[in-house]
Amino acid sequence: MEVRNQPRKFWKLFAGGLFLIILLAGPTGRWAHDFLWGKQPEWANVADVIPGVQHYDFDSTGWNIISEADYILDPAMGPESYRIVSSPNGIMVTHGDLGDYRAQATLSQLGLLSQEIVAIPYGTIADAPAFKHRGVLLDVARHFFKVPEIKRQLDVMALYKFNVFHWHLTEDQGWRIAIEAYPKLSEVGGWRAYGDSLYGGYYTKEELVEVVNYASGLGIEVIPEIEMPGHSQAALAAYPELGCTGEPVEVATDWGVFKDIYCAGNEQTFDFLEAVLDEVCEIFPSKYIHIGGDEAPKFRWEHCAKCQARLETENLENTAELQRYFITRIETYLHLKGKQIIGWDEILEGGLSPNATVQSWRGFEGAQHAAELGHDAIVSPTSHAYFDYPVGNIDLPKVYSFDPIPRDLDPLLSGHILGGECNLWSEHITDIETLDRRFLPRGIAMSEVLWAYPEERDYESFRARIQSHYAILDKTGYNFDVEQVPSRLESTVLPGTQFYPTLLEVDIEPTMPDFELALKLDGQLVDTLPKLSRGFHKITAQPMKSGLSFGAPQAYSFAVHEGFLTHSCMTSLPSPFYKGSTAIPLSDGRLGSLNFRDGEWLGYYGPEGLDGHWNFSSAIEIDSIKVNFLQSSLSWIVIPETVYLDFYVQSDVLHRYEWNRTSVLSQEGTFIETMVISPTEGPVTTLDIEIPNTETLPSSHPAAGQHVWHFIDEIQIYGRPL
Repeated sequence: MEVRNQPRKFWKLFAGGLFLIILLAGPTGRWAHDFLWGKQPEWANVADVIPGVQHYDFDSTGWNIISEADYILDPAMGPESYRIVSSPNGIMVTHGDLGDYRAQATLSQLGLLSQEIVAIPYGTIADAPAFKHRGVLLDVARHFFKVPEIKRQLDVMALYKFNVFHWHLTEDQGWRIAIEAYPKLSEVGGWRAYGDSLYGGYYTKEELVEVVNYASGLGIEVIPEIEMPGHSQAALAAYPELGCTGEPVEVATDWGVFKDIYCAGNEQTFDFLEAVLDEVCEIFPSKYIHIGGDEAPKFRWEHCAKCQARLETENLENTAELQRYFITRIETYLHLKGKQIIGWDEILEGGLSPNATVQSWRGFEGAQHAAELGHDAIVSPTSHAYFDYPVGNIDLPKVYSFDPIPRDLDPLLSGHILGGECNLWSEHITDIETLDRRFLPRGIAMSEVLWAYPEERDYESFRARIQSHYAILDKTGYNFDVEQVPSRLESTVLPGTQFYPTLLEVDIEPTMPDFELALKLDGQLVDTLPKLSRGFHKITAQPMKSGLSFGAPQAYSFAVHEGFLTHSCMTSLPSPFYKGSTAIPLSDGRLGSLNFRDGEWLGYYGPEGLDGHWNFSSAIEIDSIKVNFLQSSLSWIVIPETVYLDFYVQSDVLHRYEWNRTSVLSQEGTFIETMVISPTEGPVTTLDIEIPNTETLPSSHPAAGQHVWHFIDEIQIYGRPL
């Protein structure tokens, strides 16, 4: 065994206090009550540490001040495992490889949790991780974060025992790593148009090495991601000859999937990527290089003479196999340099490269498939691990329920699941405060999920423990968000009156203890919510704690209309991922926002269209029908080309109306278009709606030829019952 008496720096904000205590305690750091004039010291309970330790046992016959400990490397112990022994001889830490860093995290948390003296009683702490890969992805391409901000993120990761920093360095929107062989990558690809100015930045080789060394000093491995063959428009802006057309492109200024990707038939492409990877391997000592491989549209390859020639010479059947050829060639090159590749689960398409590790993001299926093929996998599904999504989509209980092992995977293959990651894509993470709030407290939950075995986890215990960790975050200067959507809303339709044919009663309550809600109705502060009358209403609920705003306000939009009084029947079912939040999603009055994941939109993916049927309890004179449709073309969501409405009296067709969209399919950005139809005939007893979905994305779209999504939120029926 190797003895390493290595003083590790404690968490910076309590190091000064520790120094004072150590001076008072004397050189040994033992027997806290010797200088506390007989007062028995209070110490932080190990049961409050996150992730929870597997085993601890104390007798409290004496205490040790947490100061320098003796660290003994025991190669027989598992990686990252450690054992802390507090005794009359001081504090001894026995550990496996990197286990000293995890012991330090536990001691640091105990120090930060302590209210008076940083001490632990005599006894033992023994601990080891369940998964070897416990990562955090940070995308610095969409929005750039400077070196001090990266170090700040690494600090909090180390405190909660993460061991992998997945650094997403290249994208359509920016190239963030300086490459000596290709200087225009950072000079041109590192900047994008932002109004009348430029936005961006990049890391020099010296800065990259600085981050790698800093992370290593915290026991964290840095895995760089260099995207290929897709998500490469920033590189093509610098060197357009690497694309299929050779024509100039701009660094992307919007988010989505773009059709200009590296040309797979051009030998110059591989010369370029090999030179880039040569420099990447020099900077990053990590075992792995992440090469992306996701969301690579094949439109350019299908129309590229060089790519088609490559298909023929390599005896490939289609462009999916061409992607396999591309990834395998890169994998072979990196393997010769002693590296292994990680790729997103799309690299399974067309066949998997021999030594590839799969990172599964579109669910658990990719990880399971990889394991069944004998490959390792990392699991970071959108359902549990995409922390760029707001709390309304993925809350703390959801994160804690995550199990990286696919449910249907043969237990004998579970060893292929290396662990998981939480992903911080930065399309909407523009600054360090937002980064903090998206990561915390959800990242703390993920740390326990990846460290502890499922049988050791209990959400109620975790939630009780995390309450004291908010003080740690506050002490160390980190921002954090709420655990769950801070308000719970229930709405009830009330019988109509002669003045208001429909009334809606809304009740909003806070979801967390010690929280209050400041309510606004249609922009005006209210103590309580009145019954909502016919028309459009917006309610905001601002969470308050101790008189201060906590997190962002929750917004709810309602359309109160005669459609509440109808019985609807959906003869075509929406996608199970976008099916609304109530049993009657098109008649509940709730309107969707610009976030298609807000739970209020119904989504239909082509060629499945929408068919719906509304029966009125009595004949109704309709003034207007309003329906909101969402468009976000880079997410494949477009406004329907045509909507048909049939009005009936009993069983006889009274009239058919046709509505056609006014926006264009190629229009960028995210927006809502409202269909308004004002029938002149009436009264009616039945309404049918039909929305075909046979359209495909146009040739100008990065995913040309793919089916589209239609998103609808409410059939608003305004009129007068007869």
